[in-house]
Amino acid sequence: MKTQKIWIMFALFVFIVSGHTVLFCNERPEPENSLRTLTLKGTPFERGVQHGQALKKDIHDLVALWKSDLEKTYKTDADVFIQKFLKNTSFDKAIKKWTPGLWNELEGIAEGADINFDTLFAFQLVDEMWVLGRKIQAEHCTTIGVNKTKDFPAIVSQNLDIPPFYHGFQTLLHIKDTEHDMETMVFTFPGFVAANGMNNRSVAVVVNAVTQLESSKDGLPVAFVIRGILMQPTYEKAVRFIKTIKHGAPQNYMIGGPGEMGSYECAVNHVRRFIPFKDASFAYHTNHPLENFHFNSELLRYLAKKNIDPEKFEFQCIRFQALRELLKDNSVKIDIEFLQNIFSNRDTHINNQGSYGCTIFVLGENPELHISPGRPDEKHFQIFRFRNH
Repeated sequence: MKTQKIWIMFALFVFIVSGHTVLFCNERPEPENSLRTLTLKGTPFERGVQHGQALKKDIHDLVALWKSDLEKTYKTDADVFIQKFLKNTSFDKAIKKWTPGLWNELEGIAEGADINFDTLFAFQLVDEMWVLGRKIQAEHCTTIGVNKTKDFPAIVSQNLDIPPFYHGFQTLLHIKDTEHDMETMVFTFPGFVAANGMNNRSVAVVVNAVTQLESSKDGLPVAFVIRGILMQPTYEKAVRFIKTIKHGAPQNYMIGGPGEMGSYECAVNHVRRFIPFKDASFAYHTNHPLENFHFNSELLRYLAKKNIDPEKFEFQCIRFQALRELLKDNSVKIDIEFLQNIFSNRDTHINNQGSYGCTIFVLGENPELHISPGRPDEKHFQIFRFRNH
């Protein structure tokens, strides 16, 4: 039987990024880079209030755009859809079980921004709505991770692709958790707990949606999994965390630590690690499962109808093919400049109109975030470090 294939295509050109701005987390970036930076301190609730108050207008503006998108997508009143979605899911219980501080932080954001809590809570459930809302979305996000070598620390990196209405709200949170002696840099948008990030223990995470896999209505939502990973002091504990929890929306989590990284496809209670080839010193991922075959029921029905073995069903996209060609073996030298060039490439569609920002987390003794707040061929990279390193 011939392998069934799906091709995903976009459009575009190449530009090499140059120029950097080096900042500590509590410094303001250059205005033209359109990156909001905000330092949060205190208890989870207090940090939430600070977030909500500082970005109140942006939160209200962005939530209005999000509601408008919901109404266009689901052909119903946004508030009606939100209440129906929350009534038919139990993500709150998972959050309170696995990341209770984040529930308090969310309550603080709602109070600080003076916004309805249910609306703000639903606003966090981006991936969950994509999956459970039955909306067919364009594929998005490209990630690359590299193990530590004798010349360079481990790295995880990503072009974060999200719908255009989020663009222009690029935000970097510097979260200081003095109770656990932990600091975290979180790339996100106003009112949202996390899109990706890195902590001062050199643990970082970037993500890809893999909507073909099974989901649950009562697992931990993706944004909260990301923050849960960033609460872990080591790579090993971060991996243990994603293997312990029940997942809501399916996602590939590329996790890095000081010595190594790993790409983990997660669906409900099933976690599988993707390695491109035996002894590979790196990994890459786009938006289709490569090792996890716990597909959702709709896809399984389609495959059964076509008489296709799920484990022989081959997803393909131009971004993944480009990475597989570029990263054939361990002889490839993957450094920051190499990654910036890959993520800036429009011909491979890795850099596309959905690109909200590019993040490269360098996980050495003094971890660094290299970030382009927009399309990386248009917005130059800034470098952020934790001040006490």
